[in-house]
Amino acid sequence: MKKTLIGMLLVATSSAVAAVATVRQIEPGVRPVYNSGTGVMPAGAQEAMPKARQQLAKDNMVGIGFSPFMFSVVTPIQIPAPEYDVGGLRINLFYGTCVNFDGLDVGLVGVSRNHANGLLANLLVNYAQGDGLGVNVGCVNYFSGDFKGLQVGLANWINYGDMFQIGLYNGGYDVQGLQIGVINTANKLQGLQIGVVNIISNSDVSFFPIINGYF
Repeated sequence: MKKTLIGMLLVATSSAVAAVATVRQIEPGVRPVYNSGTGVMPAGAQEAMPKARQQLAKDNMVGIGFSPFMFSVVTPIQIPAPEYDVGGLRINLFYGTCVNFDGLDVGLVGVSRNHANGLLANLLVNYAQGDGLGVNVGCVNYFSGDFKGLQVGLANWINYGDMFQIGLYNGGYDVQGLQIGVINTANKLQGLQIGVVNIISNSDVSFFPIINGYF
């Protein structure tokens, strides 16, 4: 009876250790722990690791890797993959995507799923779902996060930040700075608007042509 109980305990302990080892191996950022007896990673762990890193990237908006260069024809036909961070040069022949971007971005359409810093000079669209710092030059420049810098294009938009916008349409939600265009809109603005139509929703004078401001 004792031998049977001891045997069951040994089997249970062995299974628990194997399970913990497998979890550690698929946990993002943890170096794989091989079985000291066989030197072999538990079955399925190696395949699970990239998926775990991709989930981490999805949750925390960090790339599964870093590259100083990216070349894209149209996502996902690009090197490296869209799940990477790029720091350096990105060339978008038509359409390119990365997670975080820092550097010089040129082509037709450039997309960053998190922050984008530097000179973004895509002819059609410069788009970032996170924060940014630098200069945007393109037909459409859009930042859904906090942007600090200059936007020049047909249509410019930031949600928050300190900016200087020049375009046919300039917009923002809660911003500080200067807007120069045909139509300028902001929900909250500390700064000046110069254009044909100037709208500041939080101002006592929400609409005023030529020049409008709130300080």
